[in-house]
Amino acid sequence: MERRNFLKYSLKAGLLLSALPALGRFPTRALAYSPVMDRFRRLTGQSDRVFVLIQLQGGNDGLNTLVPIENALYYNARPTIAIPKAQTLKLTDTLGWHPVLSGLKALYDRGELAIVQGVIYPNPDRSHFRGTDIWVTATDADVFLGTGWIGRYLETLAEDLPPGEIPPEPLAVQIGGASSLLLQSERGLMGISFRDPREFYRLVTQGEIGFGGSLPDTPAGHELLFVRTVAQAAQRYAQQVRQAAERGANRATYPDTDLAQKLRIVAQLVSGGLGAKVYVVGIERNAFDTHAYQGGVTGVHASLLRELSDALKTFLDDVKALGIADRIAGMTFSEFGRRVQENATAGTDHGTAAPLFVFGTQVLGGRLHGRDPDLTNLDPRGDLLMEYDYRQVYAAALLQWFAIPRTQAQRVLLREFAPLPLFQSPSGVEEIQPWEFNLEAHPNPASQEAMIAFTLPEAAAVELALLDLQGRFVSCILSGDYSAGSYRVPVRLAELPSGLYIYRLRVGRRTVLRALEVVR
Repeated sequence: MERRNFLKYSLKAGLLLSALPALGRFPTRALAYSPVMDRFRRLTGQSDRVFVLIQLQGGNDGLNTLVPIENALYYNARPTIAIPKAQTLKLTDTLGWHPVLSGLKALYDRGELAIVQGVIYPNPDRSHFRGTDIWVTATDADVFLGTGWIGRYLETLAEDLPPGEIPPEPLAVQIGGASSLLLQSERGLMGISFRDPREFYRLVTQGEIGFGGSLPDTPAGHELLFVRTVAQAAQRYAQQVRQAAERGANRATYPDTDLAQKLRIVAQLVSGGLGAKVYVVGIERNAFDTHAYQGGVTGVHASLLRELSDALKTFLDDVKALGIADRIAGMTFSEFGRRVQENATAGTDHGTAAPLFVFGTQVLGGRLHGRDPDLTNLDPRGDLLMEYDYRQVYAAALLQWFAIPRTQAQRVLLREFAPLPLFQSPSGVEEIQPWEFNLEAHPNPASQEAMIAFTLPEAAAVELALLDLQGRFVSCILSGDYSAGSYRVPVRLAELPSGLYIYRLRVGRRTVLRALEVVR
């Protein structure tokens, strides 16, 4: 490739000039605030981040999840299903984990899980259907909307696509259940839904679906256009999903439960390089709707909590072993909590506020946001009052995790909400000097294999990853804690198509980027 064409191509791709192998000594200060630099920051810095939403359908009982062990009103209100203090796992002097939540406790203790107490919205609706719609659309109780907050966020990533055109890769994946309103945007669904990647591929590719012919400008025509768009997306994405599943791996043994197997697939697809930004999984069938015989230390609710706890702990252990943990964060949500008072059938009815969990190695974990449940100051129906609006958690995910501009977050959430401090700030891309960490790849261009060398002046947590020019994760080259010294790491390139790639070195909270050209 001629140098002039190489530069022209690189500028079109949004590359920082000093990152190119042919221009390794070019100064960068003049480009620090240019549109090229800004695009490069967005492309390679945060675009490989993934958010996982775990839905607990039916309304999880927060009081039996995090137990107010010193509150006599709790034990008086629940003579049958209360969790004895002595059997809880200690969280604070006044709160205890349900005894089956040892996995969540371990994550909290090692700083990979945060708790937000008293989450709901003003004037809560106690209907499963309406309550869920409010949570997934990010609206007030008296507002009805046909788009989800994730769909609206993902739509901002596809703004440059012509109307009717679908993104080149699925932006979201729902594993299990029908596609949620959560993923709906003005452009249509922004994701796909399946239970098994290989089965999804087989079902989509076993038959031909025609897309020809004009459509009338009628409601029926609009519905048919929607069906065609979904079918087109399925056919386009089936191959990518299968390939990601085949490239991906798991390094932990998951429990044989529905939620655990869904999270296993998430880890497999992320490690396999699928470019989805959001994954939606959950415990389905309104399982948490425990009106009768809920149980206390044991029983239906205890089994559900154990499934959540063990699955989430295994998932985070797995993605850490795979070297992709710093790319993944998520949260649990449920349409409401349960009432304070147990009912006549040893269960609990639909309530209001409840805790939720935010998880990941980049979460500001080991923190409890909010006060203990106030059982003396209840609403007129005897239910818990709101302490935090659920959209404060969404705002944190958008602003802190995905690092989108505040004005864009306001558009997604329909107005501004004060984010809770839940996620570590995204690592900024430093102004890159050619001698920083002595990061180099040889040979460059390369065909079958390159050797990436770097030097650590002191011990640090290190991640070396390979990305494509769209900022999508290709592979984790190494990840872990390394002592001071010089390192040389081989990178296999034989299976990669020709083109430019980015290799990204993260040392602590600093990030260095370089370009690597693969030729055949």
